[in-house]
Amino acid sequence: MLAQEIDQTDLALENRVSDGSGRAGVGRRELLKASGVGAAALALGAPASGAEAAPVRAAARPAATSPNLVNLFVEADASDFSVGGSATLNITIGNLASVAATGPVSLKVVTPFFADVPVLPSVKGGTSQWLYHNPAPNVPSVFQVSFNGFPANSTKTVAVSFSLEANSPNVPPISNAIFTTTAGNTQDSDTDLSRNVWTYGFVRDALATEPTGSVNLFFTADMQPVVAGGSAVNVPFHFFNGAGSLLHGTQSPSLFTFSTPFYMEVASSGRPAGLASLYSNSDPAIPSVWQLAVPAGIGSLGATTPTTVSIPFQAHAGGPRKTLCASGMIYPTGSDSQGDFSTSHSDFNLLSVIDQAV
Repeated sequence: MLAQEIDQTDLALENRVSDGSGRAGVGRRELLKASGVGAAALALGAPASGAEAAPVRAAARPAATSPNLVNLFVEADASDFSVGGSATLNITIGNLASVAATGPVSLKVVTPFFADVPVLPSVKGGTSQWLYHNPAPNVPSVFQVSFNGFPANSTKTVAVSFSLEANSPNVPPISNAIFTTTAGNTQDSDTDLSRNVWTYGFVRDALATEPTGSVNLFFTADMQPVVAGGSAVNVPFHFFNGAGSLLHGTQSPSLFTFSTPFYMEVASSGRPAGLASLYSNSDPAIPSVWQLAVPAGIGSLGATTPTTVSIPFQAHAGGPRKTLCASGMIYPTGSDSQGDFSTSHSDFNLLSVIDQAV
């Protein structure tokens, strides 16, 4: 039996959120590694009379191959939206390991609410494509920049140009950038995903003056621990209408849209009525996009009494043990209207944990 031992040195990189919130930056995908010993069986015939039997030689074993132990990370600078509503976000991606990635790796970017990317970034050695593109201001889009390998001890900068929608809030939403090995890459292994996701944000230089609407929608969510590879956990989301009063709530359904946190998904069972998938991807490193239709009547029991809906989340095995952030937004429809959406969007957090001693 041939045994192979791999010594891995994992470099730690302290991450910070660009909006100054102190949240840990975001991640490492764990791929399956397989090793085995091949055996060959030889069928030997009887030697001819008087002849000396030839020595038996075992068939050569195929060399065991192990994935490259890479150490990918991502970070981004905070950016300002100009008076004209444009901004450039510089995203740094890198490999801290002394071994190059030889298989495909990719940067995934979830766009913030009320912001669009008119032209996908052009990066030397990279290929950009939309994974999901939705022009609605209350729905995020997802694009990817793919690379066929990545050098050791190196970084690249990806400059992404954003433009604000006309009714963008004075406080721009946040979102996530993710850099990992691409699904199906068996040549490279990144076993610590705690540095692979980064929450980025913007500052708006010029504040807009919006007309007053009829509602004031916002939400909160209860942070829950979710066991990686374990059972689903129901996460309560509380929807408020700051303009509500007794028997005077929203007149039409409101749309709550969110992207899933890194290495988490909405569970297949226990989903509430009105929840629909807008974009789904089986790769746990690529967020999915969901939308919940919240029934009319938010705030009909008063401005501080919420309508609560629970959504089940599961954490994929192999994800980082840390607080994982995503963003959501509650948006009026029909005869309901809102002027300033600064508090209608917010991040929500889930804690990815394991159920064993550490």
